[in-house]
Order: sequence, then C-alpha cells, then structure tokens
Amino acid sequence: MQGTLPKIGRGIATRVEGRSLLRTIWSGLVSYRVLIGIIVLISMMVLNSVSTGFDLAMRLAYLLVILVIISWVWSRVGAFNMRASVSRPTGPFSVGDVLSERIIIQNSNGAPKAWVEVEDKTTLPNVQFREVTNFGLMVTFKRVEMAAALTQRGEYDLGPLVIRASDPFNLFPRDIQFEGIDKVLVYPRVLPIPDIAVSRVLLADGHSRRQRMNVLSTDVASVREYADGDPIGRIHWLTTARTGELMVKQFDQGSAGEMWVIFDQHIESQAGTGEDSTDEYGATVVASIIDKYTRVFTEVGYVAHGSNSLLAAPDHTGSHRENILRHIAASKPSGNVPILEILAVLDRELFVSSTVVIVTAAGEGDWIDALGMLRRRGIQVICIVLDRQSFGGDSNESAIPRLSTAGITTYRISKGDDITDALGTTADADAAAARISALYASGAGQPETVLTQPIPPTASNFKPPSDVS
Repeated sequence: MQGTLPKIGRGIATRVEGRSLLRTIWSGLVSYRVLIGIIVLISMMVLNSVSTGFDLAMRLAYLLVILVIISWVWSRVGAFNMRASVSRPTGPFSVGDVLSERIIIQNSNGAPKAWVEVEDKTTLPNVQFREVTNFGLMVTFKRVEMAAALTQRGEYDLGPLVIRASDPFNLFPRDIQFEGIDKVLVYPRVLPIPDIAVSRVLLADGHSRRQRMNVLSTDVASVREYADGDPIGRIHWLTTARTGELMVKQFDQGSAGEMWVIFDQHIESQAGTGEDSTDEYGATVVASIIDKYTRVFTEVGYVAHGSNSLLAAPDHTGSHRENILRHIAASKPSGNVPILEILAVLDRELFVSSTVVIVTAAGEGDWIDALGMLRRRGIQVICIVLDRQSFGGDSNESAIPRLSTAGITTYRISKGDDITDALGTTADADAAAARISALYASGAGQPETVLTQPIPPTASNFKPPSDVS
C-alpha cells in the first residue's frame, strides 16, 4: 500500500499516554542534553563576566545565544516542510518471508540536514525498521528502503512513521510523526511433512465419499426396502405411506478419509516464549498438516480454542484452508478449554472412517483415556506431543508411554528438532532405538562366548536304538 501520510502536530512530539512525569522529564533532559549544556555554559560566562568584568566572556555568551536562536529557527523551518510517503506490502506473509518497504521523504525547502533518522514503528517481534540518512544542499527527495525477516506468526501493526530531524548542532531534535497504521498477518511456516495418517485418509479417486451403513447415526443418508430382522424403530413412515411398502432408514457413517485436527491452545499446556515456544512449534505442525491434506482433496476439520475459537467442519477447499490458517496466525495460546472438553463436543462427529490428530504439549490426564476409547471404536488417533521440558517448562514425558499403551500413534517434537524428521519416526520407534543403543553401549548386545569341551567317548559311541515294529 502506498500513500502520502499527514503529519501530526507539525513536527511537535506528542505526549505518550501512561508515561510517568519523572520518566517524561528524564526523556526530555536526555533529548536536549546538548542544549542544556550550552545554557549552563552561557550562565557561567555571564556570571564570570559580571563578577570579574571580563568582557570576552560576555561576548562568547552572546555568540552562544545567537547560535541557539539560529538552531531553533533551523530546526523549526526544517520540520515544518517535511513530507513523507510510504509503500508497505499487503501480504499475506509466512514465517521465514522477508518484508520490505520503501519510504520517500520530501524536503520542500531544500535546507541541508546532516542527520535524519527514519523509523517505521511496528509490533513485529525481532524487527526494527530504522535507517539514518541525510539531505545535502538543495536535495529535496530521498528514498529509503528497509527489509526484515519474519520470525513469528501473528497479526501485527506497521506504523506510524516517525522522522527525527535536527539542526546541525543537534540542539533541537524533533520527532515528526505521520499518521497511518497498516495491519499485517503472518501465517505460520508450512513444511513438507510425511504422511502421518499412513495414507488412510488419502483415497484412490482423490475425493471423500459417504458410506451407507445400517448402524445408528445422526444423519439419514437414504431409505431402502424392509428386510427381515430390521428393527421397527428404523422404519421411515413417511416414505412407507407414500410408496405403500415398508421402507427403513439407511444411516450415514460419515466421510471416508475424514480428518479432524485439534490444536491445543490451553494456557496451562504452554511453555517457552516467542518463536521458541510450544505454541509456535505446534502452529507450524498444524499448518503443515492442514496444508498437506487439503491439497490432496481430503476433508479436514479443525478445532482450537485460544484467544480466538474456531470449529470448522471438514472441507478441502482453498477458502477453508485459508480460514484455518488465518485463525492459527491470529489466535494466541490463552485458551481455557481442555482437550477432554473438545473431544466431548467432537464425539458425535467421529466415525469409524475418521482420523483424529491432536497437537498438544499437555501432560498426562483423562484426555488420554478418552483417546483410547476412540481408538477402541476403530477411529485412527494420532497424537503429536511437544516436549514441554525442552522448552523450559514442566516435563510431560509421562504422557508418551500412556498414549502408546492405549494404542495411539505418538510423535514427539522437542525444541530445536527438524519437524519434518521428527514426524518421520514415532515415539515408540525412537524409544526402541534408544534401548537397543543402550544395550550395545553396555556390552549386553555383544555375542556371548561359547565354551566348547571334548565329547566323552561314551557319548561319541552312542547309537540310538532301532525302531521296534
């Protein structure tokens, strides 16, 4: 987005709300420290001249006063005629992208400026758009380009633009603030990951299908003729009255290959801060799963309760994927809905053909038993556990053996892991490999030495008895 930005206060800095009086005074003293030093020097010269009659000291004081007046006029005129336009990208962006912007500054009066600082304020973490430039004599335009890498997902502000200019002696620095704030949305990083669902959700024809079953369900798919043994409660009386024959309901088992992704953003499950947090790693995992399976036309649903809540029914369209990625980008890990409550709400949406993927840093609890019950119903359950201890939090290691005991496919991701590699091996396989390595390291895996002894003569001459018919 490009546009000319109006100034605020004609170069006069405005007071920041919420700042204490002492802090404001100290900030002013630091900003005008050179001017304060000159005023102190003028005062000393005047006192010296009055007390000793030394005329040269008074003349130097006059020169310093003239210097202060010239500097004030220079700073005032220079700030009055400053204009700026900024070109900011609209996005969207993903973690790892580079955000660049271009600022054009107009110095209408052409007065030279030895030092001009340009800053586009932003709430982007680990990003600072700040550049120092200058204007020579009669230079009226200056272009400044700045760029920074994005390291964390979220919704952030770009602006307002601030230009700091001063006179040649830096006696009267001025902050010229320009109106205009833009929003930028940074999506989580999307990585190429292996097929953690073991291709169960990938159908040969590339589309999901609805299966007609005789089991009870909340959805009626169709009707058929009555057969011996069908319960009376399944008779569809409206169709029976219309056709004159007994017709029974056929229920819909659900979408074959349907996947539900649960992103745990409960505040008590989190550890770490910024880009090195369980929430940021989890967002990358969830975004990669959503992107992978929706692009192969798998019906993917999504549930998360953070600072924003979203329950999206399974779909594979581009708009559906975009909606989920926007939620992941904007939602913060401040929710209070536990996994067990999410599973209770989701229970009636799950069928034998469903796959449930949970991304969490929670410790062991009743939610593991609930996943075990889903597993016993024939639902494929996959749990991706973020190692909370590696992010500086309490250990949740005990959850992994309980998940494995319940028959749930479990992956573990620690801080610093390559997520693609971590999702290529289950936690059980990692544990087995570690046990084998430990055995060989201790020597238990070495082949045993077998002591041989000569065969006794009686044993060597022994012959088995012949069969007796």
